[in-house]
Formats: sequence, structure tokens, C-alpha cells
Amino acid sequence: MEQAVYVILLLSRLPQGKTLNSMTISARLGVSQSYLKKIIKALVREHLVDSAPGKNGGFSSARPLSQINMYQVFGAIEGKGSIFNSQYLINDFVEGKDNGNEQECVISEVMDTVEEKLRSALTSVTLDQLLQKIEKIYDISQLDAWIAEVTTPKTVTQG
Repeated sequence: MEQAVYVILLLSRLPQGKTLNSMTISARLGVSQSYLKKIIKALVREHLVDSAPGKNGGFSSARPLSQINMYQVFGAIEGKGSIFNSQYLINDFVEGKDNGNEQECVISEVMDTVEEKLRSALTSVTLDQLLQKIEKIYDISQLDAWIAEVTTPKTVTQG
């Protein structure tokens, strides 16, 4: 989740029409390139990141940060199903056997409440808000300078 958020934030800083490849992103974040590729693939699948194929291809932001919330990123990485799926062990716990007549799973009720609070909290925070908080705490001019450096075509001098 953390890597996914920083990938999107990083891509949002790119000049229009520019991309970064996964090797460049993984080097900047200091993370495994193979794992990062899986994360980016999930972000592309959920239309949070765009992919440009080819030799000079790479990735770019698919939409403004104000249109992406933390729950969308969470869903892309962790999946959209429930975070808890009961095995209905209640009868095994109470009676020592599973007779198939579970009335309710008390643990599921608690986890459903937790999940709803998590969904609500993550939905209420956009990546734009997150970036604004980062910019209040950190000077991100180094990031922008690095982006300018890696997205500017290198000139070849003949000599």
C-alpha cells in the first residue's frame, strides 16, 4: 500500500506527456523492482496509473490526485473483498464439533464494523490531501529536480 501511494504521488509530479519506467521508480524508492512491477500492474488495472508500451514507454498518472482516495489504492493492492472471512469455527469452539448450524459469527460482526470504519476513513482522504501534508513537512524540490533530470532527454555529443 505504501509503495503504491508513493508511486502515484511520484507519477503525479511528472510533466505532461512524460513517463517513468519501473526500474527508475524502484531505484528512487529503494524497493524491489519485481515487487514494484506487481504493484504498478494492479494500479494500471484499476486505472489509477497509465501505461505506455514501447522502448521509451513507462508509467504516468491516470487522473488528478484529487480524484484518487486512499481506499481506491487499498482496493487496487489488497483487493475489494472483505478483509476478514470467517471460517465459522464457533460451533467447534462451543461444542467441539461443526454441526453446520452456526447462528452468527461474533468475530465477523466486530470485523465488519472495523472494515466499515477503515473503508470510511480511507475514502475520506484523497492523495491530493496527502501530498499537501507532505509538502507542509518536507521540501520536495529535490524530488522535482530529480524528475526533471530523469525525464529530460540526454543529448549526445559527437566528438
